[in-house]
Amino acid sequence: MDEVVSVVRALSADTRLRVLKLLRGREMSSVELQQSLHVRRQTVSYHLGILETGGLVRSRRDGRKLVYSTAIPAIADAEGKFERFLSRALDDLN
Repeated sequence: MDEVVSVVRALSADTRLRVLKLLRGREMSSVELQQSLHVRRQTVSYHLGILETGGLVRSRRDGRKLVYSTAIPAIADAEGKFERFLSRALDDLN
């Protein structure tokens, strides 16, 4: 149940949905995300932390920076219904 709550919480903010939309199909550093979203560095870090807890984003070190990409949470179904739902939701996001 905690996993479901983490995913729902991760999807409950417009900024986090915008982060997911930016990361679709590519990797970005927190600086790139900050510049694209026009928010403070702390704001990006906060939202990335919640997305990572929900299993929707993963990070890897590339030299001195962290690079982020989308991930499929553990609660996602094998048929891909969650992925399709999320993809449609992000498509509808301005």
